[in-house]
Amino acid sequence: MKKLTLTLIALAAAATAFAQFPAGLSVGAGYGNITKVFTVDEADLDESSKLNSFFVGAEYNFAIGSSGLGVAPGIYFQFSKGDLVGGFSDVAADWKESSLLIPVKVNYAIPVADIFKIVPYLGPTLEFNISSKASAEGETMDLYDIPEEGGKYHHLQLYLGGGVAFDIADIVRVSVGYDYGLLNRLKIDIFEDAGADYAFKDTGRLSVGVAYLF
Repeated sequence: MKKLTLTLIALAAAATAFAQFPAGLSVGAGYGNITKVFTVDEADLDESSKLNSFFVGAEYNFAIGSSGLGVAPGIYFQFSKGDLVGGFSDVAADWKESSLLIPVKVNYAIPVADIFKIVPYLGPTLEFNISSKASAEGETMDLYDIPEEGGKYHHLQLYLGGGVAFDIADIVRVSVGYDYGLLNRLKIDIFEDAGADYAFKDTGRLSVGVAYLF
């Protein structure tokens, strides 16, 4: 009987320890502001495009023991809209993109109060563009079907970033994050032939999100 009582106490203590840290499914949505920069060193060109984005999706956090550490893979759908400047046209174009975001966040939960935790996180995010179209002067161009002499816009981007989340009563999570794109999204044949040093990158993605914790 004494052993059984001790076992039950140990299990209860373990359950309490695990309950202090976020583990499980979260579903949420948010807003992002994306900066894309087109540069050509030889022409001293540096032009920025800004897009507003809205995203919705889910994550599942796997707690690593009772240390407070966790790993949270997720998947989100993102719609972005803004002005395309440079890269393809001399005029600003109305730019719309749809993409899938697949983040993997390494996080650490810090209990501050019974109903409040601070959860800093960092990790990579893989983006796969589903569609990307620009419209200007009555014409619409699919960036994945541009003229052969123009080049190619790549579907994939790899971000590296981090942020901080605030968990309230293990029900609501509010998060703020920043990601930096590592890959050049654009290949322009005439620049390649000339050996020019150029890039079209997602230099920054600032995001704010709200999620429900299950």
